[in-house]
Amino acid sequence: MPDDPTGAWTQYGANGANTFAANVSAPSQGNLAWTSDAFTRWRPAVSDGTVYTTNFDPSNDGSAIALDAQDGTEQWRTTLDASGDNVTVVVDDRCVVAYDEELVALDSQTGEQIWTESINEVEQLVADEATGTVLVASDRGIEAFRAADGERRWETNTVRHLVHTPVVYDGRVFAVGDVDGSPSLAAFSLADGSDRWQSELTATPESAAPVATQDGVIVSDDRTLVVHDRETGDQRRELGSFGEDDDVVPHTVAVDDGTVFVTSSYGAVAVDSETGTVRWHRDTPVYKPGICLGTDTIIFPVSTPEFAPDKKTISAFDRGSGEMRWYYGFDPGFHHEVTSPPVLVDGAVFFTATDIDGLGVLGDVPERDS
Repeated sequence: MPDDPTGAWTQYGANGANTFAANVSAPSQGNLAWTSDAFTRWRPAVSDGTVYTTNFDPSNDGSAIALDAQDGTEQWRTTLDASGDNVTVVVDDRCVVAYDEELVALDSQTGEQIWTESINEVEQLVADEATGTVLVASDRGIEAFRAADGERRWETNTVRHLVHTPVVYDGRVFAVGDVDGSPSLAAFSLADGSDRWQSELTATPESAAPVATQDGVIVSDDRTLVVHDRETGDQRRELGSFGEDDDVVPHTVAVDDGTVFVTSSYGAVAVDSETGTVRWHRDTPVYKPGICLGTDTIIFPVSTPEFAPDKKTISAFDRGSGEMRWYYGFDPGFHHEVTSPPVLVDGAVFFTATDIDGLGVLGDVPERDS
């Protein structure tokens, strides 16, 4: 990369609120700058010019790895002797990795293992930067730990079967799951895990995680975007429905500056967060979940668009109009595609894909010869 990428994408939705919005500029072109030597197919986290990833797989050593964001140079590697699904967040100068029934915190500068704690299991991980709290979500509920030393702060099983990442906002945790046998949106105190309220949903969202903003908590309830009051859980308004076809189930919901962006297998749409008025939409299929919102650009995986027929791509569009700005296409002959959603920091887009079996970065560099 010509410059050291700045900014941070430290967890699943860029931040604890799951907005998928990074207050940074996307690169003006999306050419491949470098790829990692280390195998990975797991979503990276980026902070302070360092990319954190894992090479968990039965054929590897289950390590956490830190790479220089500018050129991909390996900074450290810590072997954890693990395999299978795992999740990484960066918070409080810790690279925290959850896998199987373990939660491990590594020094973000050196990779030194600082603490290890047992957990029930893990589906998703979210961190609150203000308090240095890490939340582990699973079928069995939510567990909260202090990132600094691993102290278990609280645990709740009020809501179970959490398949989506919870959100943390203004001292509260909001999670979608099963409450007493009913699909629900539930709120808890971040300080002690005590129940605040539960609001029954029509159906458990099939893909999209909740998003928290000053205006409320947005969930996809039976394919309808619904805004709930953060204090009471009451439904405030609906922003639109996505019909009954399986292809239009929302993959990802992202929010920033009065606009809600939604992707599905059918395409992408931007709607006003107050009225639900459609600002723009694209019918091009979106083959993987995940959105990156930059200050002027939105980036997400797109399949066989009109500007790249028969290719799967990572594509960038104007945030205000939905017009295409650039794309990076994968070789269609080998059915290559991303294996984890792209993440955005200033001037760089990081991703993993089948054609490199590792981490790649797109940015303002000359296009490579094919």
